[in-house]
Amino acid sequence: MSSTLIESNENGRVAYDSLLVSDPTVLSALGSRISLKIIKTLSENPLCALDIARKLKIHEQKIYYHLKNLERSGVVYTISSERRHGMIAKIYSVVSPVIAAKLFDKGFEFKETYNIIPSSILTNFFYPFVENGKLNAKIIIGDPYPHGKYDTGGAEGAHISDLLLFLGKFLNEFNFPNYKLDTEVTSEDLKDNLILIGSNRTNTIIEKMNSNLPIYFDSEKSAVVSSNTKNIYKDDGIGVILKSKNPFNQKKMILVIGSLRTRGIRSSIICILRYLENRFKNLKNNDEIAIVAQGFDKDGDRIIDEIKFLEG
Repeated sequence: MSSTLIESNENGRVAYDSLLVSDPTVLSALGSRISLKIIKTLSENPLCALDIARKLKIHEQKIYYHLKNLERSGVVYTISSERRHGMIAKIYSVVSPVIAAKLFDKGFEFKETYNIIPSSILTNFFYPFVENGKLNAKIIIGDPYPHGKYDTGGAEGAHISDLLLFLGKFLNEFNFPNYKLDTEVTSEDLKDNLILIGSNRTNTIIEKMNSNLPIYFDSEKSAVVSSNTKNIYKDDGIGVILKSKNPFNQKKMILVIGSLRTRGIRSSIICILRYLENRFKNLKNNDEIAIVAQGFDKDGDRIIDEIKFLEG
């Protein structure tokens, strides 16, 4: 029976896949130094008995004897077989790094809970896209294959993993799938709450509403343009965060996390994860937001690590 062991140490908590045995007598197979050496060897690489014998410099018959006991106990198992010197050799591996014995039944039932971030600012920022621990929006990313008016593929997918992991802290339900490619979006989807990633070049849904955005993408100038200030931004590290009413359904909202370059996408995400709480201390859940942020690589490792707010 499989289970999970959570170990606390000075660096935090570590989770292990664990083999839970109901009959503690099977642990007698571990009462030999040779058995423990075999397990340590197999934890590094799956091997056959002959390979283990050669590595440990122990007679092959002794290795076979202990392997049989370990396999009978469920500690090791056969993952494949190979032809060796005209014979079939079993390849063994270890079932789990942890083995636990249940001495008697006295457990308790529990329901999984998630650590919801208590910050009202972040909760309000993600409203109504997340409500009551449920995703209440469609996440739309650009199809990675060239498509649309600009025949351009989306390349933002790898850059939003931090955001999605962060967003997961607000959820206590997971329904697959949680996103759509822009090429899969229907007219009905457009009327929902939308989280849009990319630019008008990589995400055709952003292109559909680009002219209605308070900060929009100008492909001819290769720039981000603010309708409010008339400022034009061309730096690759420029990121945009927009939260406003959905132009296809005024009862719903859109959240645009965008940039003309993937570098700027990182700027937008870092802005949300690290700076949003201090920037908007009185943010309400129905407030609209229009942010232009520029990212900087302060330590020279080619990764954006600091943000400067230019608007919003």
